[in-house]
Amino acid sequence: MTGNTDALDQRMEDLEVKASYQESTIGELSRQVFEQERRIEQLERAMKEMSKKLKELVEEGLPPLPQNERPPHY
Repeated sequence: MTGNTDALDQRMEDLEVKASYQESTIGELSRQVFEQERRIEQLERAMKEMSKKLKELVEEGLPPLPQNERPPHY
């Protein structure tokens, strides 16, 4: 019976180790998702501000940007 108990104990220990690593990985992934969400929100705010500023400049008489024009170095 001891061999059976030892094998069962080893399997339980292995499962506990795996669960511990999974908890750690889930925590790290959760932190990364949170940071990415925060960064995306910052970028969206910046994009809205830039879009608003561009519209203001166009309304003030800034000529529209040229479409499909090659840069001068070509």
